[in-house]
Amino acid sequence: MTRVQILLSEEEDRRLERLAQRRRESKSSIVRRALKLLLRLESDSDEPLLELIGQAGKTGVRHGARDHDRLLVRTPQRHQTR
Repeated sequence: MTRVQILLSEEEDRRLERLAQRRRESKSSIVRRALKLLLRLESDSDEPLLELIGQAGKTGVRHGARDHDRLLVRTPQRHQTR
């Protein structure tokens, strides 16, 4: 890895610190993930839908690709209209 120094406003640093604490992750890790996402979004991909892969982060499900139908049925409906 290469070491990079960045300057953040005090508010940006506070928000980054709170996010890091909530996610139990280092500030550096969050900045790297955010940069990776931005670079992915800015890339000139031939297949833009492929850029969505992985943006949800880790789901904690071991065989999500294989068992996606069963998992989606089990997911609670949050916004049901009556």
